[in-house]
Amino acid sequence: MSQRKNLIRLFITTLELASLLIACALIPINSARAQRNLAMPAPEMDVVKVETSLVTVNVSVTKGNKRRPGLKLEDFQILDEGRPVTPEFFDGAGPLSIVFVIDIFSSMKGEKWKNLTRGLKDFLKKGREGSDYSLIAFNEKPGLVVTAVNAEQLWESFKSLKPNGDTALYDAMLLGLDTLERVPQRHRAIVLLSDGEDNSSRAELAQVQQQTLRHHATIYPIGVLPDKRWPEQWKGKKLLNELATATGGIVLFPEARKIPDVLEVIAADLKTQYSFGYYPPDKTAGWRNIQITVPNSQRLNLRYQARYLMR
Repeated sequence: MSQRKNLIRLFITTLELASLLIACALIPINSARAQRNLAMPAPEMDVVKVETSLVTVNVSVTKGNKRRPGLKLEDFQILDEGRPVTPEFFDGAGPLSIVFVIDIFSSMKGEKWKNLTRGLKDFLKKGREGSDYSLIAFNEKPGLVVTAVNAEQLWESFKSLKPNGDTALYDAMLLGLDTLERVPQRHRAIVLLSDGEDNSSRAELAQVQQQTLRHHATIYPIGVLPDKRWPEQWKGKKLLNELATATGGIVLFPEARKIPDVLEVIAADLKTQYSFGYYPPDKTAGWRNIQITVPNSQRLNLRYQARYLMR
């Protein structure tokens, strides 16, 4: 009987040892399979592809001296390189992202600064609900003061500025254009206030001209007339005119006392502006032309950026 029990125990022990060996042999196989599964790419249906070539264009519509609010998407026709496109979004009353680029050169002291302060305060009161504001101040160097804040926060930041130093207009404009990439709204604009003179920038004029058309934002330059003329003043005016014309904005050259009136004109233009976003009909790189019309209305004047760069 004792011998029989010993044989049974030996048999059970042998089975347990065999099971353990089999389990150990399977572990590397299962691990290898798991590693291969982790290395395999996910099925294509699970991959989200993001299209980054969305083109945004802002349009101001006037008839004579009067703005034309209330138009609908179906009232417009948009052509990209002569081919019709269907907008992915359309906005005629929503919030905007506005970047202020303000010259704090020493020549802005006194009456100019006083009138700018009064005009900016009124401007912020009349903005579209939900809009955000960024502020760049520049003298010999540009500085980003605040990004994408509400009207009250921007006003508090502006009040801390004091005019002094030289003027780095080109550097400030490049910083302003770069800031547009970090604001939340598709509908974007830059309000630039300067006399157009540059005597301190590292950047060249050509860089500003090229970068302007790579961004889809309306630029409103306010050329504050200087107290004294300088020999190359025409260059500053030429640049400010080019920025407005290329982007569908308005350029104005007020005397100091007229700065609040000019800011009121720009606020009204922005409040009635339309914004479209669409994907180009093809992805051919290079400069591309846009044509926007309102086919069923006559004698309307449309201002917009008619050319952009596809990278």
